[in-house]
Amino acid sequence: MAKVPKHAPKSRTDIDSAERAVDRAFTTGKVDRALITRQAQLDAAEAVAMVGVAMESDAEADEANKLAIIANGMCNPQKTKVARERERVARKKAKSDHKAATKSAKRAYEAIKFSDPSSLGFLRVVQVGFLFNIVMTIIGLLLTSRDTVSYDPNTMLDWILVVLQAVAFYFFVNRYKLGRPMVIAIAAITIVGKLIVLQIDDTVSVGSFVNTFAFNLFLILYFTFSSRVKAELVNDLSHDTGAIEGDELIIDRRSWPFWRNIIIYFVVFSVLGHWLEAGYCQLIRLGLAPGEFHAENTMLWRDWFYPYPMHGTAVVLMALILYPLFEWFKKRFDNRFVAYAVSYATNVLTVTIIELVGGLLFNAQLQNWDYTNMPFNFMGQVCLTNSLLFGVAASIVSWWIYPMCERMIARVRPATMNIVCVVIAVIGAILFSLYAIAPPEGIDLGEYSNQEAKRETDEESEKIAIDLVSLGVDAENLQHDLANSSKLDEQEVKEMEQQVDEIKAAIEELAAKLKDHQKTSE
Repeated sequence: MAKVPKHAPKSRTDIDSAERAVDRAFTTGKVDRALITRQAQLDAAEAVAMVGVAMESDAEADEANKLAIIANGMCNPQKTKVARERERVARKKAKSDHKAATKSAKRAYEAIKFSDPSSLGFLRVVQVGFLFNIVMTIIGLLLTSRDTVSYDPNTMLDWILVVLQAVAFYFFVNRYKLGRPMVIAIAAITIVGKLIVLQIDDTVSVGSFVNTFAFNLFLILYFTFSSRVKAELVNDLSHDTGAIEGDELIIDRRSWPFWRNIIIYFVVFSVLGHWLEAGYCQLIRLGLAPGEFHAENTMLWRDWFYPYPMHGTAVVLMALILYPLFEWFKKRFDNRFVAYAVSYATNVLTVTIIELVGGLLFNAQLQNWDYTNMPFNFMGQVCLTNSLLFGVAASIVSWWIYPMCERMIARVRPATMNIVCVVIAVIGAILFSLYAIAPPEGIDLGEYSNQEAKRETDEESEKIAIDLVSLGVDAENLQHDLANSSKLDEQEVKEMEQQVDEIKAAIEELAAKLKDHQKTSE
């Protein structure tokens, strides 16, 4: 009996997985010297073949020329005309064949010339320039605060360009052909965007725009006509369909796609978690859910893209721990109800620990949430009601949403998802650098409360002033009626005089209140 190798695949599934891994290894976009050299050999062979064809066309043209000379010597105009036409066609074909041979030889030469993957020339300068701009943008946001950043069109354009430059950098690393049109598009967007900003923003100088225009115009021309760019950026996006076939879902936690998805989940669910929190707080405000509503929480109500890392971390832990545990529980317990119940209890415990740790780190003064008035709370950071509700949310995500997302992503080409990951990762870096690492200065509750009280006082003062004007008009109308009271009986006159007195008293009261509000506002 033949001995099975120790590392032999155990099933057809393992073989298929191995084949997919091999396919991905050869479609990752890494250009090597051998690939370019083989292409150069093909181009050179094509050039030699085209030279042979061109020589045959030259020989055919020469033969037609001889026949034309003979026919002309025989004074046969008809044969001479046919021979000349044949010669003309042969010469034209020979010229076209020589041109094709020259083109093939030029491609072969350029392929050999640019066959060193480490030598990118000016491409490397552009690549390093993009990386430098990305890093400096992130560092700049780390050193500032959301309250000091100017959200003008120029800043928004710069952030968009940073994301696009990150995608272009990824294309350069993998030598994708898309890197060429991507840089041309970035340069065009920069020129048009800066031109628009110049028209609407007086702080942008014309000299700065001229320099930007000149450099980006150079980029457009270089990436349009450069032979090096065409020779170096030669790879197509992979057409690998991923790790799913039919209804089968394969999650390899040691592979790059799994950790790429983890990055995507962390950033996306950090922002979605903020929006879910805002929605839940609205339910609290409407009295449809238990808890306390904090209108002064600027982090929640003012900055809608403020990422909540606890929510992103929770989803990551669901992918790393809770979903595998759920799958293990289903195999361990024959009763499905028991498996789901144990999984739910585990989820409740996990999210409670996450919220407690996050609260001790980011909510030490209970400035973001406060459960001290909730039953069965611990340190005001966690409470039983929210833990049970968060456990339901965690169960929904780990039982259905996470595997559904994995199935959807697995059906997308890996190269496409890598691009999506680059975009989301850079956006996440901008958001976390802008918000989470340098929190908004306006989150000081004392200062915010004073500002809110002043705003409410000003609004109330405005309402009082409007009421004073309205009462003054009413009093004036009543006095006018009293002046013409000859047709009124004594009872009606007394009622009108009483109304005037009441209006005057109300005016005096409102005037005193308005004076107090003005002092408070000052």
